[in-house]
Amino acid sequence: MVQPRYYRAIWISDFHLGTRASKAGSLLDFLRHHVAETLYLVGDIVDGWNWGPAWHWSPVQQELVNEIVHWRRRGANVVFLPGNHDEFRVSLVEELFGPIPSTSSLIHTTADGARMLVTHGHQFDGSLNPNRLLPIIGSYAYGRAQRIHDWYHRQSGQEGDEGRSFSDYFRYPARKAVEFLTDFRDRAVLAAARDHKADGVICGHIHRSDHRLIGTILYVNDGDWVQNRTAVVEEQDGTLQVIRWSGLHQNISVSEPMSDGVAS
Repeated sequence: MVQPRYYRAIWISDFHLGTRASKAGSLLDFLRHHVAETLYLVGDIVDGWNWGPAWHWSPVQQELVNEIVHWRRRGANVVFLPGNHDEFRVSLVEELFGPIPSTSSLIHTTADGARMLVTHGHQFDGSLNPNRLLPIIGSYAYGRAQRIHDWYHRQSGQEGDEGRSFSDYFRYPARKAVEFLTDFRDRAVLAAARDHKADGVICGHIHRSDHRLIGTILYVNDGDWVQNRTAVVEEQDGTLQVIRWSGLHQNISVSEPMSDGVAS
């Protein structure tokens, strides 16, 4: 039996439970092979935009919920930071996972003393307010795509990577347009870090894992569990890494060390 790998903290986001696109099985496998003192659920845990006739709940999604509840029961500190897809469904998240701590942002101090601002990331979007315009546009297009997906894959109920789904092709132009409208502005990330006197930012939201410096601020994105199966982890020495999970053969990208000139 393979022993789980131990980390000081793990950040995961954007698994969009309640949709067929969620790679809940992969995330369940990841969590069963890892242990951490703190597990941050960095938003878009459930897809509130998909609430209604298109809502999809599978046994493996329930298993994933049960696994996270198990983490809490064995002593892990599990913290929920709502995203734009679930900030109006916090009660549903609490119904699924129990009364877990919930906050829009917080400061995580790494083992080597770096202050990292943790938040979902929709706060860094451009001038369009994603809590008004984009949920309306997104939920409509998303619901249509899900119905086409259900029709096209009715005979297949398994997760996997056997090529892109039909709805992936349908959604691609709309997804690229939304990415353009919501892509982070470095200035917003930099300003938020400075406002909180943070050395860096850890977030999700855009479904693209990343780690880089914005000036002297370390920006780390944990990606998603819809397309990329990525998470951010902290080693015992404070090193931050991005993990892309493909079973036990995970790919790890180690973050650059914090420089002496990082803002305090």
